[in-house]
Amino acid sequence: MRKLDCILASVMAVVLAAVACGGSARSYGSNAGGTGGGQPTGGSAGQAGGLPDDCTGSELAMPKRLIRLSFNQLANTLRGGVGDAFADQMITEHEIATPGKRAVPPLADISEGSSYIDTRWQTADDIANAAGQHVHDNFATFTECGAAPTTECARAFVLSQAERAYRRPLTEREKNRLLQVYDEALAAPGATIQEAVQYSVYAIYSAPQFLYRTEFGTDAGEGPLTPYEIASQLAYFLSDGPPDQALLEAAAQNALSTPEQIAAHVDRLLALPAAKINLEGAIFTWIGVSNVLSVVVDPTKVPATEFNAGVANSMYHEAELFLRNLLWSASPVSDLVTSQRSFINANLANVYDLPVPTAGLDADGFGPVDLPANRAGLLTMPGFLTPRSRPDGPSVIARGLAVNGALLCQDNPPFPEGMAAVLEGLRVPQMGLTEREKAEYRASVEPCAACHAGFDPYGLALENFDMIGRFRTVDDEDRPIDASVTLPATVGGGVAMNAVELANAMVASGAFSACVATKLMTYALAEGGVSGNGNSCATKIVAQAFADTDQTFSALVKAVAVSKTLTHRSGGAP
Repeated sequence: MRKLDCILASVMAVVLAAVACGGSARSYGSNAGGTGGGQPTGGSAGQAGGLPDDCTGSELAMPKRLIRLSFNQLANTLRGGVGDAFADQMITEHEIATPGKRAVPPLADISEGSSYIDTRWQTADDIANAAGQHVHDNFATFTECGAAPTTECARAFVLSQAERAYRRPLTEREKNRLLQVYDEALAAPGATIQEAVQYSVYAIYSAPQFLYRTEFGTDAGEGPLTPYEIASQLAYFLSDGPPDQALLEAAAQNALSTPEQIAAHVDRLLALPAAKINLEGAIFTWIGVSNVLSVVVDPTKVPATEFNAGVANSMYHEAELFLRNLLWSASPVSDLVTSQRSFINANLANVYDLPVPTAGLDADGFGPVDLPANRAGLLTMPGFLTPRSRPDGPSVIARGLAVNGALLCQDNPPFPEGMAAVLEGLRVPQMGLTEREKAEYRASVEPCAACHAGFDPYGLALENFDMIGRFRTVDDEDRPIDASVTLPATVGGGVAMNAVELANAMVASGAFSACVATKLMTYALAEGGVSGNGNSCATKIVAQAFADTDQTFSALVKAVAVSKTLTHRSGGAP
């Protein structure tokens, strides 16, 4: 066992050292064929033609690289080899984030990260060790080698398990190394075939070929990923799991080299529950509705009878149902911020000031409703507004930042460090002012003016909604609310009289759909890499392709999936 540990540690040390030095794939370009698998695609899987005149950066948002799988991706990849029950057990034991609670991009989560540190490696090692033990304890079930297994059967199982885990055919060198692990384990005094398989499975799930995926292509220069790399990119983007048999067969036949070939698999995968759950979770995380479950409200402002854990959970579930029904319908992506249809129960009927629905109810008492004319999709949804409130009232600043950052993908300015005393001094002149007057004051003084003008208007347009998202026409001091604003240039400038007009401006300017595209690409690339300002070439090209579709969410996912941003990489660093 000590020798096996040394072998695995040596292999991982080489890989982790490479990642620690920047993750550049170019420096190992000559070895890429051993880990990338497959043949060159032989052509572009992205759009033809030049870049738009008004874009920044490159369509190839990422260099060739070695990228680790998230822990959820590791667990989902284990399912095919060690079973659903074991994978679910690992997710529970290691508190792996589920859809809707993961970061966008996935590796940005504090529990993830782009490289392995001691605690992350310990988790991966524990999972690999548990997988080996699980196969040992259920040997007959997994290996089909019977009660009296032969070495021939066991060795064949080890290789098949590795091919499934590595998501591509094994090289001869990999086969020899894995069989060496098996043979050395079996050669130990008193060792059994079952134990040799156990150690071999441990080695497979500790290997860099399982823990990482490559984006090397066939050489160090700019170009397409290999077919097996494209298969993995698509699968982990769409379902957060490994490529299925159809994708692997397409890769083996070099049938993932054109947008049309890739699009057919996107259509097929989007029809599966795993893809729906994964992408719904990504959008849910992006808009930040899960934060409503931890909101603290001053009971002197909103009584516990009007906002409590039950109401917060209802806000959460409304957003789930809204996304689930809209994302997979024939509705355009723009309906995410303009739709006046949603799903509410008795708790939310009070918030929306609507009758409790009685038809089409689900098991939790939620039914479809037409919302009032003053509502506009996610923008005015209680689950979006409530987490962006203070405990004692709504926050123009927090809501403005949320719209600017989450729904428009603009870079929110950092809080000015070292200026706490100055900012505290600016609070006194604002005491007793309306929120509009406070915003006007911030726009007139430094250091506030330079930043607040870019997001305060969005918060002011939402002033008609109180701290838990109820519509109102006067503020807490019974002063009339004027929600009209002059919009930032990001959404076309001009005037919006209220939240609904703001939503329409977000759509008409193209800023919202560009943001959704950017978030999808960021999620797919796992580490980011796509500029959030909407002017990146990667975003602009996807937006152009999307403009010629039916504008649905599925069409946007497909436009992202077939883009060169996903299927190609720039050359690695020297």
